[in-house]
Amino acid sequence: MDSSYQASADVHVLPSHLDIPGVGTLLVNAFVLLAEQPVLVDTGLGMDSEAFMAALRAIVDPAELRWIWLTHDDTDHTGSLDALMAAAPDATVVTHALGALRLSTWTALALDRVHAIVPGEALDVGDRTLTAFRPPTFDNPTSTGFQDSSSGAYFAVDTFGAILPGAVEDLADVPEPALFGGMSAWASFDSPWTQWMERSRFDAMLGEVRSLQASQLFSAHLPAKGGKPDQLLDIVATVHDGEAFVPPNQEAFAQIVAAIAAAGAPA
Repeated sequence: MDSSYQASADVHVLPSHLDIPGVGTLLVNAFVLLAEQPVLVDTGLGMDSEAFMAALRAIVDPAELRWIWLTHDDTDHTGSLDALMAAAPDATVVTHALGALRLSTWTALALDRVHAIVPGEALDVGDRTLTAFRPPTFDNPTSTGFQDSSSGAYFAVDTFGAILPGAVEDLADVPEPALFGGMSAWASFDSPWTQWMERSRFDAMLGEVRSLQASQLFSAHLPAKGGKPDQLLDIVATVHDGEAFVPPNQEAFAQIVAAIAAAGAPA
């Protein structure tokens, strides 16, 4: 796990990353929103659980958490969920109803501690409301982000992710060609269905995000500082007409595994 950092006045980032030899680096972010009723957005990677909990405690006592917003039930977003449910006895999990049901088949998630939310609904967290939405691109049908009424920040789940040259905190530290290529590769892999849509419908989906005039875009898979909403939306808009993602074949996969082993990482 990487060092935590502050991305805005009331948002702290709990970051990690995965290095993929020969491909690049994938960031994995969770967020602490210091609302009147504190909110944790996602729970990181399971392999980071001990470090994740320590980093969280440096920002807020888990016992003070009132909400754990799970953007979806993928494992890179739910890694410390069991530890958090024990450490935050007053916290309610906010997530897609079907995602909660799936989670309960392999975690100790108590369904009576779940608040099922759907796009368009707002959650009152004391000094602001968080309005739920389905992001414009996603790889999991339970994906549910939100916009913060206080700051205008838009928590975009996996939209605007990227494969990058390395782990950084600020998008200003990513060369523009690397950002464009990384986001294009990510979107073509993560949301391949976008290339099957009518162009007008895809543009309309992105237009809905533009109309919100978000102050910041927080992605689970991009540096949290320095993002310009229009720039990121313009990059995603190109994916519809881009090249389809081609996964590694067995030879390429074997090379990746060998590189991971050589670096001393678990294979």
